[in-house]
Amino acid sequence: MFYKLSNTANVEEMERMFGVTFKYPDIYLKNPLINGFNEELLPIITDKNLYKIQYGIWGILPEGYREDWSVFQKTQNTLNTDLNIINNSDKFSLDKRCIVIVTGFFLTYVYKGEIYPFYTRLKSKKPFAIAGIYNTTHDGYITCSLLLTAINTKAAKYHNIGKRQPLVISPKNYELWLSSNYQVVLDGNYDDYDALNFTSHPVAREFYKNNILFDSFLDPSEYESLSIPF
Repeated sequence: MFYKLSNTANVEEMERMFGVTFKYPDIYLKNPLINGFNEELLPIITDKNLYKIQYGIWGILPEGYREDWSVFQKTQNTLNTDLNIINNSDKFSLDKRCIVIVTGFFLTYVYKGEIYPFYTRLKSKKPFAIAGIYNTTHDGYITCSLLLTAINTKAAKYHNIGKRQPLVISPKNYELWLSSNYQVVLDGNYDDYDALNFTSHPVAREFYKNNILFDSFLDPSEYESLSIPF
């Protein structure tokens, strides 16, 4: 489960990296710790509008859904979606694809009964994309979900609670995911995780657990005294 993201990029950085403009730039706010359980808005680009960054509510709802977001999330958590779920569902499909723009996500390492979050970002600290799917509610709101894939060998060093991770896509390849040739991405014919040069470091778990929001929360924390094997 991946239910926390980070986006500390500004509007200009994202527009420059992806070669598009925000539909509503004044709405966007930087957020070092985005908690998906709080009905958060994420900047997205959809396959139906390649030239604008829009906003999607994190946690996909069935197409045309009419009730509150929280009502559905209590019955089925859709912050992340695995291909097995999509292939066996009549509510979600790959027919509507998007990318979610972020500057990082969090891996989780459990050691001696305690959780240690690892912030995972590009060494350049620039924004990147995570593959996703989306639907639209009856009143026009876009809701979205992150697509998960097999965990990269490097990422697995910092994540021992599962074998999945978000499917990351470089800015130069995101249009492939949004095109009719999207299956190339799913077939694993390229690995943007390695190409994008990711790095991971531990962050203060007390702040992570309590959702305390300030930019320095993302700075590395040292746990050498605990002899954690990473």
